[in-house]
Amino acid sequence: MVAQRVPGAINPQTTLIDIGMGNCHGIASAYLIQGARSCLIDAGTRQAAPRLIKQLRALNAFPPDMIVVTHPHWDHTQGIPVLRQAAAAEGRTIEVIAARRAIPLLADATFNNDFGGGPHLAVLDVSPVDDGARIDLGGIQLRIIGLPGHSDGQIAILDETHGNICVGDAIGDKLADDIFLPPFMPRTWDAPGFSQAIETLRQTPYETLCLTHFGCISGPEARTILDEALDNCRIWWEWFDKHADHLHQTRRLLLAMRSELDVGIPRILPMHAGTKLGLGILTTVASLFGRRTRVLDRLYFCHAIEWLARGYTMSRSH
Repeated sequence: MVAQRVPGAINPQTTLIDIGMGNCHGIASAYLIQGARSCLIDAGTRQAAPRLIKQLRALNAFPPDMIVVTHPHWDHTQGIPVLRQAAAAEGRTIEVIAARRAIPLLADATFNNDFGGGPHLAVLDVSPVDDGARIDLGGIQLRIIGLPGHSDGQIAILDETHGNICVGDAIGDKLADDIFLPPFMPRTWDAPGFSQAIETLRQTPYETLCLTHFGCISGPEARTILDEALDNCRIWWEWFDKHADHLHQTRRLLLAMRSELDVGIPRILPMHAGTKLGLGILTTVASLFGRRTRVLDRLYFCHAIEWLARGYTMSRSH
C-alpha cells in the first residue's frame, strides 16, 4: 500500500501532524490545511493537545483560524477546549465547525463514557455545516461530505483544490498495511449508513485519502481501500458474531483474534525514551516465555477490542 504514515507535507498546503495519542507514534493524526486562512482537521485528545499546540507553533500555524471536526468522538474533539484556551491567552479565537447532528454530542460529550476515561469536556460555540457546504480558505476550496455509519455527525472534508479527502474514522482505522480495524464503535454505529458512506466515497472525485488512524493513502489504493473497508467490516462483524458469548473476556478475544484473523503484529513506537526502554525490557522478558506477541497485542489492541465489542453489542441490542 502507498501510504504516508510519518509527519510532514502530503501536498503543498496540507501537513500530517502526528498528535502522539497514547504517547506513541502512528496512532492518531490531525491535518493542517493552509490557504489564506488555516484549517485544522480534528484536534485529538486532551492529553495530546499540548504537543499538538507545540507542533502548530513550529509550523507558524497556531492558532489555526478554524477546526473542522470529522465527528464527535473524544479522540477527535477533546483537544479543542485546550487549543481554544491557549488561543484565548493570546487574545485570539478559533472557530469550530461540525456537522449539525454532531453539535448536541459535542455539547454533551458524556456519550464518550462508552470508551472509558473522562471526564469529557463540552465543546460549545460550534458553527454547523451541512452536506455539500463549502469552506473557502482563500486559494483552497473545501467541501463537506456527509458519511453516516461510524458515528452520528460524521463528515469528510474534501480539498477540491488538491483532490485530497480527510475521512476521519468513517471507513475504519488502517493503522498499518496489515492492521485494519473496523468502524463499528459505540454508540451510534449504523451499518446501512456505512454502506451508503462507501458508495458516496466511490462517487467522490479524490486522489488521496487521509485517515485519522493513520496516514494518507495514495495511488490506486486510495480507491481500492473502499472495497477493503467493506470486506474488513464484514469479517470483523462475523468474528464478533462467532464470539458473542465471550465479549467481556478481553484476553480470550485477543487470543482468538491472533489465531483466527489476519492481523499483523503491532509495532509500538513510544515517543519517550523511558517508555521505550520499559517496553523493550517487557517484550524481552515476554519473549523468553514465548509471549511477546501476546504482550504486544494486549498493549496495542486491548482498548480497541473492548470498544468494538461495545459497539457490536449496542448495535445488536437495537
